[in-house]
Amino acid sequence: MDSEQLADVLSEFARTMVTDFAIQGILDHFIRRTVEVMPITGAGVTLISRDLAPRYVAASDPAALRFETLQADLSEGPCLAAYETGQAVLVPDLRSERRFPRFAPRALDAGLAAVFTFPLHHGSTPLGALDLYDAEPGSLPHDSLAAAQTLADVAAAYLLNAQTRADLEVASDRATEAALHDPLTKLPNRTLMLERLRHALARGRDAKSTCAVIFVDLNHFKAVNDSYGHRAGDELLVAVAARLRQALRPGDTVGRMSGDEFVILCEDIDTEARADAIALRIHAALTPRFSVSGTNVAVTASIGVTFAGGGENSPEQLIEVADRAMYRTKHMNGPSRRSFDLHGPPATTERPGPGAPVAAVPAGLLSPRELEVLALISEGAANAEVAVRLVIADTTVQSHVQNILRKLGARNRTEAAARYLRR
Repeated sequence: MDSEQLADVLSEFARTMVTDFAIQGILDHFIRRTVEVMPITGAGVTLISRDLAPRYVAASDPAALRFETLQADLSEGPCLAAYETGQAVLVPDLRSERRFPRFAPRALDAGLAAVFTFPLHHGSTPLGALDLYDAEPGSLPHDSLAAAQTLADVAAAYLLNAQTRADLEVASDRATEAALHDPLTKLPNRTLMLERLRHALARGRDAKSTCAVIFVDLNHFKAVNDSYGHRAGDELLVAVAARLRQALRPGDTVGRMSGDEFVILCEDIDTEARADAIALRIHAALTPRFSVSGTNVAVTASIGVTFAGGGENSPEQLIEVADRAMYRTKHMNGPSRRSFDLHGPPATTERPGPGAPVAAVPAGLLSPRELEVLALISEGAANAEVAVRLVIADTTVQSHVQNILRKLGARNRTEAAARYLRR
């Protein structure tokens, strides 16, 4: 190998410093060029971890790969010897070699006659070894031996650079993952859920399809923390997250917004009944008691649902309206789910304040859905017709509620509805 050939190979390695070549790609290219410029029939390189397990293996041809694998399988051979000693291992005639009693006879049977191995290291840290294989016995010229060690040293430096780059990418990926996921439940966090909602809304506009957002809030979660400790509370949240995942369809996404609040994104929801079915599965999934810190804990949840399709609803609006629907559920003696269709006129998205009155209506006076309509009106909807359209398209309910409001006085239906609920 002359100095011009060595310079060409080193120049190629230098160019990898400004590329994003993967480690395996660098090894494969290195081996191909080594065989081209050295007086050998094959070559292999192995990077070895501290437990002596091969991490990366490259070979010029199937025979060379067989020799690399044979050394790894036997935990014996020139490659491991060079790795452990940091010195080149030269075997010009494998027939007279006594240092590798298991490797030598099997390699000879496979057609190997000579092997020359050079350590890869970074300072005092061993990285692996470069094996040069020959089908004919005989020594390598002195200049080829020197060139081979130079190639091994330069390859080690560039491989270390590639490994550092790969480690940085892994660290960056982990940081991104941590920034977008809840560290306790490993669910998507608010940031990631908003991003997925944004994509879902865009797809819905293009495909003219509807998505649903389901807001789930655990009832009396603070009592679990107060009674059993925060560790039990954390265990409960993890268990709830697992059950929510299992209750959903493939393709649905559940995220943890904060505390005991979860949001579920369901795409391609063509009817309210489909969202009802998912809400029922969520309710059923949370019904069995949870075992946390050696205690069986019962959990209930308030659920709010909202829909969006071809409109210009924002992800934040979807979540806030679903949150509001959930909040009404939490303070009503009605069904465990509320829904709002954002294809219709938008509802106000403020939560009831801490001092807001909670409905207290004698059982049997109104149906749960009629109470829902009145509750919405009492919180500021413009008129009964809008409220009815937002909550339920049921002519009987509409007629009943409108008659009630008419008798109470249509001048201010919001106050009339609130007075009726307080009764």
